[in-house]
Amino acid sequence: MRSYSPDNMNKKKILVLVDWFTPGYKAGGPIQSCSNFAFSLKNEFDIYVLTTDTDHGETTPYAGITTGQWLNTLHPDFKVKYLAKAGLKADQIKKEVQDLNPDYVYLNHLFSPLFVVYPLWLKYRKQFAGEVVLCPRGALYDSALSVKPWKKTPFLKLFRWLSFHKMITFHATNQREEGAIYSFFPGSKVLIADNLPKSNQPAFQSYAKETGSLKCVFIARIVPIKNLLFFLNVLERVNVRVELSVIGPVEDKEYFKQCEEKIAQLPSNIRVNVMGPRSNDELMPILQQHHIFVLPTTGENFGHSIFEALLAGRPVLISDQTPWLGLAARKTGWDLPLNDPGAFAKVVEEVGSWDQARFDEWAKAAWTYAHNFINNPELKNQYIRLFS
Repeated sequence: MRSYSPDNMNKKKILVLVDWFTPGYKAGGPIQSCSNFAFSLKNEFDIYVLTTDTDHGETTPYAGITTGQWLNTLHPDFKVKYLAKAGLKADQIKKEVQDLNPDYVYLNHLFSPLFVVYPLWLKYRKQFAGEVVLCPRGALYDSALSVKPWKKTPFLKLFRWLSFHKMITFHATNQREEGAIYSFFPGSKVLIADNLPKSNQPAFQSYAKETGSLKCVFIARIVPIKNLLFFLNVLERVNVRVELSVIGPVEDKEYFKQCEEKIAQLPSNIRVNVMGPRSNDELMPILQQHHIFVLPTTGENFGHSIFEALLAGRPVLISDQTPWLGLAARKTGWDLPLNDPGAFAKVVEEVGSWDQARFDEWAKAAWTYAHNFINNPELKNQYIRLFS
């Protein structure tokens, strides 16, 4: 266990509450965001992560994880406690918060009953003294609220009615999210701090590029918001040879069935490999074995898979509904409007026609862009201000 020196006794204690954490990966971005938070800020703060022992959509707990104990096995400088998801009760959350007595409770997303709603209720009832910082992580965007609105809309009204927003600080990860927060909760205290990205970037690796062919990879949950079907329809317009790898868990079976039907109808120059979910550790080598990453999403708060592709040195073909804009001018990718599928098809055709030199030029530009992003010291300073 970690020993505490006088220096780290003076550090602020942050309790991160999140439904899923490393080694989980099937919930996508929130896991990566919170993992990056813990690894990046472990020297500036005393960080504790309270989570469950089972990945999103699963019933079997993680192998080799001890539940109910504070562990520093992921890194000696922060601790994680995995609570048994089966039979988890609100009183357990209350006890953990009160026993730890943190300076800050950091809530992630917005609609989790046990890891967001209940802690807010505890704060409302003055059951703990620490300050609350809440990061919606895109939950207030129209694309997110269109899913199960019958449940989310009443909660947002109750949130306002109880004035939860007046007793917390909101963490917005960009100006778009800041605007969404103010539109729902006027008068809130909102601070912007960019999402902390994965920072362990490998050395640049090229990949063989043959004129007239292209290898694309799509990495996301198979749900409508990620828009795989849109890209499959785009590929119908394309004449170059394309191999598309689809990686991610199927969360919407009916939507996936539509995708499968479209795949069966694609012309012979298009090949689609549905590979299922992969752990985060497997993604970098997979990205390096493709030419471009594609994600025509209807909305992303950050898009960790997008950034991981840039870290790998791969241009990205995405929608304009993410924070990653102005990519073409940097030769790092393309951010295109979803009402123009022809523009997506044109890019696929163009990149398919590239030779090795042209591909390497854009691939190196993507790698350099990600390298400069992760080495920007202002990223960490934003979080120091958020928790001070």
